[in-house]
Amino acid sequence: MDVRAVETPVPLATAVDSKEVTVEAKGSGHDQLSLTLRNPSTAAVNIAIPAGLIAQGRDKPDQVIVLRKAEASVPAKGAVDVSLPVAALSSKSSGASQAFALTTTTEPRLKPLLEYLASQPDAPRSTVQVAVLCLLENLNYAQWMQYLSAAPSSPPATGPHPTPAEITEAVDVLGLLRRLAPQQTFAIANDSELKLRALRNPWCRVKAMQVYGLDLGDGAVPPDLGQLLHTKPGDNCPICRQRALMEKAAGNL
Repeated sequence: MDVRAVETPVPLATAVDSKEVTVEAKGSGHDQLSLTLRNPSTAAVNIAIPAGLIAQGRDKPDQVIVLRKAEASVPAKGAVDVSLPVAALSSKSSGASQAFALTTTTEPRLKPLLEYLASQPDAPRSTVQVAVLCLLENLNYAQWMQYLSAAPSSPPATGPHPTPAEITEAVDVLGLLRRLAPQQTFAIANDSELKLRALRNPWCRVKAMQVYGLDLGDGAVPPDLGQLLHTKPGDNCPICRQRALMEKAAGNL
């Protein structure tokens, strides 16, 4: 896909209304959405796809939201495919592969999260997904466990849920919620089981102490709640890529 600017980007909705492009959307109700943009004119057009765009499944009522804005240059008489990072708007999403329709619906409760993600391109999508569900459904610990077991995009766990990585991910989510919605009370933040597991988890203990308001001890530097711990590969995380390379190299010794 050529993302070089051809001209001032045209908002996707405007381009569709003016028939500058046609759009076909397909994906899953969890973490996949792909747009095929076709340009019937004799001039190339640069399309701006906004963060916050919501698409709904045509067969099943799954809804997903685009997490980051994107641009795509569509050549004259040509077409491009654009893969977009998305999150499900419901923990009950079927995750079925299907065609999607773009909507004009907005979700103002996710505006602070989308603004945060604009400067955090490496945020793991699975962490963002749990944050979305907490902001929209006030997900509790039991519902989170159910979601982990049902999510089709989750890699097979090496042990029972929640794994140490999933606990660390939850602590990242708690930090984000405190940063993005400090006046709200979240069920998962008040769960004693999660708190106990987080404080016992060496991967996230220090950040968990900060999240739960515990004394870090003399001389300890409080972690930045907006800095994610990156326990598994994100969308484009150099930290996780380096960790994966190191682990692979160690395994070959």
